[in-house]
Amino acid sequence: MRHRYAVAALLVLLCGAALAGPERPLSGAGAAAAPGEGSDLPADFTLPDLEGRAVTLGPFLGKTPVLLVFWATWCPECKAAIPEINAMATGPLAEKLRIFGLDFRESREKVALAVKSRGIRYPVLLDERGQAARAYGVVGIPTYVLIGRDGKVAYREHVLPADIASLLGS
Repeated sequence: MRHRYAVAALLVLLCGAALAGPERPLSGAGAAAAPGEGSDLPADFTLPDLEGRAVTLGPFLGKTPVLLVFWATWCPECKAAIPEINAMATGPLAEKLRIFGLDFRESREKVALAVKSRGIRYPVLLDERGQAARAYGVVGIPTYVLIGRDGKVAYREHVLPADIASLLGS
């Protein structure tokens, strides 16, 4: 069991190092946090889905709660969470919550194969250069960001919220 925790901790550290790559902007002392990163304002983005269509977060903000699932095909915790996220996407919360899986820096082919083989039932977007992950200050995979109906970040953690319905005000 200790081995699992050590491997998980190592994966989180490696993901953090990869996400903090050279494209990450430097912020000066006392600088305000960018939307999405360390603030309750979400960062807008436009990313392609698996068919190459552009999907923009902005039109959903302030209208419906949105759950952003930052994940990767190699991540065992991400794979284990798929049934629970599928249940949210197709169950009673489906009418109250919009879900987007944001794959971190993998090829369209690899992601499409994982989506099909794992039965993912929610939209998956390709964060091919990691720009959305950087905008949200993601330092480990998986990371879950819940944006409330009010357009503000209500939850940001490496585990799914225990009772997402309460965070949605349901």
